[in-house]
Amino acid sequence: MSNERPAEAGELCTCGRPAVVVYVNEEYGDVGYCGIEGAAFRPVLPCPWCGSSEAHKEPWGDPGRCPQYTLRPAAKEERKGTT
Repeated sequence: MSNERPAEAGELCTCGRPAVVVYVNEEYGDVGYCGIEGAAFRPVLPCPWCGSSEAHKEPWGDPGRCPQYTLRPAAKEERKGTT
């Protein structure tokens, strides 16, 4: 079961755009949604979470969210230490 709430400043959709709604879900945690239909097919690049210049894909080819996704991405300086 999930609930939703209005997004706060700095919270992002899985595509990298500012979220308008946040779905609060026990299984997946808080997940932002920008409200743009099909936005996953045109994600923000470079990826706000890992810095990749290529869009993330599921093994079967559909758009995928970054494995490092969090509702609020870490600052660039904090990401440098991770690979």
